[in-house]
Amino acid sequence: MKKKGVTGVLALLFGIWGVHRFYLGQRFKGFLMLALFGICMIATLEENAPFIMIPAILGFIDAILFFVMPQEDFDDRFNRKAAISRQPARRPSSVNYRKSRRDNNYTVKYPNPHKIAGLAKYKDYDYEGAITDFKKALDVQYDDPAVHFNLACCYSIMEKADNSFFHLEKAVEFGFDDFDRIHHHDALAYIRTSNEFDAFAENRYRKISKIEAPKEDLLNTPMPLMDKEVLDKIASLGELRDKGFLTEEEFNLQKKRLLEMR
Repeated sequence: MKKKGVTGVLALLFGIWGVHRFYLGQRFKGFLMLALFGICMIATLEENAPFIMIPAILGFIDAILFFVMPQEDFDDRFNRKAAISRQPARRPSSVNYRKSRRDNNYTVKYPNPHKIAGLAKYKDYDYEGAITDFKKALDVQYDDPAVHFNLACCYSIMEKADNSFFHLEKAVEFGFDDFDRIHHHDALAYIRTSNEFDAFAENRYRKISKIEAPKEDLLNTPMPLMDKEVLDKIASLGELRDKGFLTEEEFNLQKKRLLEMR
């Protein structure tokens, strides 16, 4: 478990080398700080200018930010297990129950740990990791509208419009009704700029299936001549279907047989 105070001290004393980033497990940012230190050191020696102050100032700023950061925010970003453990324990008397209409039984609803982990990664800008956790959360409860909405946000940020529209549609289907948020949330800006969004919203937040254009020009393609007897039989079948004596499936099956016998 990472300590906020230790992180701040490391940033203050050794932030010029990015030691605090390595302590937090952010190796990529740590190596960036090391690279910046090396570049600034070379520039300082060659140009005789205090470029080395740049990484030192960045480390000092990080230290101040960590010192003033609330403990809960620090845990949410760097101690996900601690963030989960902070959830209040539920006593039997305060547990939420959901009644099943079929068997008259009750099922207990507990906090979804994958959903909490996904939100933590989302706040840390790890959108691919958040998507993985949110999908695991759907395995636990697929009809959670908040999880579908968060997935729509992640996919929109990653510019995957089809996936974003799919989960946004599911969110509304399962009860998400904050439509103002759909139209103004920053994370959904990408899909709102697409040509499909207006039609999606007008269609009650459901994706309109695209109909593929025919590969052949059916109007100019000569149709084979049919026997009048076959046409009469198909028309008779159509009348039986319209009167309810045949289902649509039975009508299509009989029509296919007549055409194959022709």
